[in-house]
Amino acid sequence: MNLLLVPDPASPNGEDAFCREIAKRAVARGHRCEIRAASAGDAPADAVLVNSLQARALDAAAAAGTPVVLRLIDSYVGAPDAALAEARRRALAAARVLTPSEYLKAIVAAWGVEAGRVRVVPYAYDQIFAQQIALVTMRAARPSGFGLVTAGLVDESTLPAFEAVLFAVSSLRLDCHLAVVADGSAMPALKERAQALMLGARVTFLGDLPHPKKMEYLRAAKAYIEPSGRQGFPSLALHAMSEGCPVIGASAGAVPELVVHGQNGLLYPPGNAAALAEQIVTLASTPGLSLKLIGEGVRTVERHSWDATAAVALDAVEELEVAA
Repeated sequence: MNLLLVPDPASPNGEDAFCREIAKRAVARGHRCEIRAASAGDAPADAVLVNSLQARALDAAAAAGTPVVLRLIDSYVGAPDAALAEARRRALAAARVLTPSEYLKAIVAAWGVEAGRVRVVPYAYDQIFAQQIALVTMRAARPSGFGLVTAGLVDESTLPAFEAVLFAVSSLRLDCHLAVVADGSAMPALKERAQALMLGARVTFLGDLPHPKKMEYLRAAKAYIEPSGRQGFPSLALHAMSEGCPVIGASAGAVPELVVHGQNGLLYPPGNAAALAEQIVTLASTPGLSLKLIGEGVRTVERHSWDATAAVALDAVEELEVAA
């Protein structure tokens, strides 16, 4: 097959690893691949794989009559009605829809996309280095202030989840500090909540940060808090595991598909500040727990391999050729 892979322009570090890794493995399966943006008047392809919702690429493929494989990551939970309607329309028009979790697959099915057109393609990440893991395990064993990181988009739908994180931190008697790597329309309200709780220097609002900088904060932290589970896949939780940072996640959305409580991370009921505080204290006070979660977290990332991800994605593309 002649395949056009359309990269996501918002990919970390300016390179779409999903398209890159599929293209590497497609040749061995007899395909020819090109990675670039799509536009009107493109040379014919047998299929176009569009990574993320990109109107220009999808319109160009539709105009050429080319089958589209659309990869979605965003769940669109809490999105404006117009954005949700656009995502649904595009998903319904695609020949195949790829999702990174069963959670997002169920959302897409609720939009009316037939189950036979949706494939769960595991989220892959391979940025693990053994020498770094040795360093972070040593860091986890050192007595020092308990650094916490939380991150995401703060809007009306996620504000209560982030407020629960602030409430949890305000109740702790630990020597701890929370870094909030986040932006969004409800950030002023979240900052007001921090002031009302008199958190002062115990919380720092960093805004959004480039991917490498986020990894630096995760590398230095004692725990990453996944506050809402709203995403189609909690990618930053997987990234935290890769950096040797234990995850404490809200048991919502796709988070329980990644985090197994007590094995590779800890879970708490969504929005329950008291339960979150309890998990933070458990992590800080239980000997050996942090090292256990770090080790299992690394093994979790190792299972999210590009070989497995590319194989499932290419299977979904090849189904189009068989159907034709």
